[in-house]
Amino acid sequence: MKKSRYTKIFTRSLTAIAISSVIGMSTASAEDIRGVISVTQGVATDITVKAVNVDTGTTRSIELDDDGSYRLAKLPTGIYEVTVSKGNRVLALEQVRVSLGKNTITNFEVAAPSNDTEVIQVVASSVATLDLASSDSGLIIGEAEIDRMPVTRNLTSVALLAPGVVQGDQSFGANTASFGGSSVAENICYINGMEVTNTRNGLGCGELPFEFYKEFQVKTGGYSARYGRATGGAINATAKKGTNEWEFAVTGTYTPESWRSDDRQIARSNGGSGTIYRDESLDELTQKEMTFSVGGPIIKDKLFMYAIINPKSTKQNLTFQPSFWDHYLANNQYRKRESSGGDNLFWGATIDWDISDNHRLSYFGYSNRSDTLETIFAYNNNGKGVVGDETGTQIRKRGGETHSISYTGYITDDLIVTAMAGRIETEYETSASNIACSTVNEARDNFTTPAVSCGPGGAYGENNDTNTQYALDLEYTIGDHTITAGIESQERDTTRFNIPTGPDGGHSWTYYTVQPGASIQGNDGVLFTNTSDQPQDYVRDRVFSNAEKGGGFTSDIKAYFIEDVWTLSDDLTLTLGLRVDDFENTGVTGRVISSFTTDVAPRLGFSWDPTGDGESKLFGTFGQYYLPIANNTIYRAASGVDDRTTHYTFTGVDPTTGEPIGATPVNGTKSNSEVVNSTATFPEEKTFVSNNAEPFSKIEYILGYETMLTDEYSMLVKGTYRYVDSALDDYCGAYSNAHCLMINPGKDAVFYVDADDDGLADTDTPVSYDNETTVKLPKGENKYYALETTLKYRVEDFSWTASYTWSHSYGNFEGAVKSDNGQTDAGVTTDFDFPALMDGSYGNLPNDRRHVLKFFGSYNVTEQFVIGWNSTLASGRPRGIQGGSYWSTDPDLYGSYGDTYYVTQDDGSITYHPRGSNGTTPWTFRLDLSASYTFNVKGIDMRASLDIFNVLDNSQPVSIVDNYEGIGWTAGARNQFYGAPLDWQTPRFATLNFEARF
Repeated sequence: MKKSRYTKIFTRSLTAIAISSVIGMSTASAEDIRGVISVTQGVATDITVKAVNVDTGTTRSIELDDDGSYRLAKLPTGIYEVTVSKGNRVLALEQVRVSLGKNTITNFEVAAPSNDTEVIQVVASSVATLDLASSDSGLIIGEAEIDRMPVTRNLTSVALLAPGVVQGDQSFGANTASFGGSSVAENICYINGMEVTNTRNGLGCGELPFEFYKEFQVKTGGYSARYGRATGGAINATAKKGTNEWEFAVTGTYTPESWRSDDRQIARSNGGSGTIYRDESLDELTQKEMTFSVGGPIIKDKLFMYAIINPKSTKQNLTFQPSFWDHYLANNQYRKRESSGGDNLFWGATIDWDISDNHRLSYFGYSNRSDTLETIFAYNNNGKGVVGDETGTQIRKRGGETHSISYTGYITDDLIVTAMAGRIETEYETSASNIACSTVNEARDNFTTPAVSCGPGGAYGENNDTNTQYALDLEYTIGDHTITAGIESQERDTTRFNIPTGPDGGHSWTYYTVQPGASIQGNDGVLFTNTSDQPQDYVRDRVFSNAEKGGGFTSDIKAYFIEDVWTLSDDLTLTLGLRVDDFENTGVTGRVISSFTTDVAPRLGFSWDPTGDGESKLFGTFGQYYLPIANNTIYRAASGVDDRTTHYTFTGVDPTTGEPIGATPVNGTKSNSEVVNSTATFPEEKTFVSNNAEPFSKIEYILGYETMLTDEYSMLVKGTYRYVDSALDDYCGAYSNAHCLMINPGKDAVFYVDADDDGLADTDTPVSYDNETTVKLPKGENKYYALETTLKYRVEDFSWTASYTWSHSYGNFEGAVKSDNGQTDAGVTTDFDFPALMDGSYGNLPNDRRHVLKFFGSYNVTEQFVIGWNSTLASGRPRGIQGGSYWSTDPDLYGSYGDTYYVTQDDGSITYHPRGSNGTTPWTFRLDLSASYTFNVKGIDMRASLDIFNVLDNSQPVSIVDNYEGIGWTAGARNQFYGAPLDWQTPRFATLNFEARF
């Protein structure tokens, strides 16, 4: 039999290897047990390798290949006994752990008897530390390992352990992350094979209680062809399953307000001397939750179940600013949120049926529906901040239900079939008790008696998503090739009505001041200018609604992929993959408004062991990734949204409703005094998408080296280069139709004219618009370079991981969403809407954190007492100076809205401030600590732990207002809140955790 170099690595300690698998950077993509069996004596025929899951009895067996290799593919994660047998004689036995997304390499040297009378001798066995057969990049970690460290209990916090992942802007919520410089809306999330990404705008994922999770895989790059629909990162998690032993568990988590730091921040206008802008001093948050779970065999070795319920209670008080203009507006509401009992009860379950050794059927389902009662009070931001009268209540309906069925069939030793079908339903509706009062915002400088609405304002209406998914994969092994081919299908349905509160169809009034000589830009140039020598108060009324013509719209998404993992030799493996995605979007009329079939996207990788001893590898990947159009884009474009803002003078303010008295259009008539950003039309594809447009895509190159320095130390060095190959965004300039157009910025646009604003093409001939002379947009550029170094130390009682990432993220747009103004409209931000908005936009991007150092781990003080830590030191994000001015009022260049990189000074001169030219926010450091103790009471295993987050109570600002000129992009005005912090580091808080298992 062929001798393998794997025989050289049998001296590796199994104990050290088991510890190494606890926490580490993995370059893996499958749940296989594979390896090589070298026969030192006897005949290498009729040898069988069998793996038995010690918890469930799940069994897979395979005959040894002619070259001595074997592969037991697509195994459920868990602990397995691997047995090498010849006939009825056991030649070798080893126990191994199969982790999510990781190949477990197990090699044997055996003496194989030629008859039953010969003595059996097991020469050696080993479990290889490095997975030499794969080349993708990421982090694999289990829920049990997370419990040993202070990690906030959500998927984003797990992802943030990986190098190259940084916290997203808090404008998008507390739990978002940027992977490799991409925006936070470009990631994808899976749980048990179901995609649970927020399909509305890509922000966030469906979540489980941590007790329900089993393992996590964070993919930071180099994805195989199986993964798509993401240009950032991927989070892959599995839920717990039942075993052959019945287990019951109770856990509890308590985070009281009294354990939170009293050092809360207040930001004020005019450099800290004026009115309150943001106020954390009144914030309060108390959270309690418990889980009750049970898992075990319905039929031993055959049918298993696991079920969990998770009642939660949350009480939160906070000051709030609900408007899109929050960079210019102070908090004007105080909200109390409360959810508990049946309105905040999670349930989940898994059922696994091993029909036979070769066929498995599984169910996965959960409900994370939550109804939160929100009581809203007026908040006066003058002085110390005063909470006023109650203005109304509303119910925030969030979450939904997920159900899926999956099948794995081992048709032959070489052919495996997997299939999945599932459905996710998600709610986003807010139901208000008071819809009679308009939204009112006060933006006048240091105004002593601010205008206040008689209600909470905002909007209401039906708002939900449904995502129906199907997937089928075929895997076939022939010789040195493992070939996988698959097809995926998703139908993403959205129903949304946006109805603003207030009389006469609803209104949103914002009071503001225009300084002498300052002007407001309209659709066709300057809308009006304050020609007096005194500041003048005005009010603008924005009506954003699809009340009459809203409804349902759909995204149909399909993908096809094929991939070959080619083992050229013991030392070299190639991964050769191709993927094609189809994206089709349909508006409320059933009319297709966009459709793309991507180019064939390559996914190439290699993994090479340069020394041949199994203790190091050089790996690299090249890939192209495509991002579909988010459903929010289809809502904005094809659900009949009417968005217009009218400007008025006024004589007074109604003290009850906050609405203006004596409102008069600034230019005599309403039509001459308004800015129309969209009309209630339903475009078709020819009038909405340039017919030479290509979907959003990124190119990625990765080269890395991983090695075992000693039995305890390992090191990984990796370089990454990513760039946007094709940007797809909306253009709303002078040559667009009544609605904006989807184009590739910097490329000539070709689309059909809709002169009568009915959404349909007026002729059968498209018009070509030369980018250089008409549209005048730069090419969308977004580039990311990174060098990562990771060092890990593992012994039985002590483990830690340290990583340092130097990276540079730069270009002229962030990606799908925009941190500069907190805009969550994925794919339709203000970027590229008008040429003027991109003049000066090239520079360091918002997710550029040049230096990031992470250090986390745990130490067993005794067998029962464990301490853990998690720390991050990061440089600040870039800062700029953004204005509402421009050197030209030509509507071909400058439209009616959007932050520019020009500012009008007091002497009338216009100054230029390109992106990132105002330094950075401060460096931030966060240290979290934990301590846990396990004990047993009358046969019940118990554990108590205390997690303290931000132990040093650091409170550096993480984002700062860079908008220098006033609300509504008023040239010559001043934003009184320029330079004020928008958000700070989360103050110190502590969480008590308890669990009992029996």
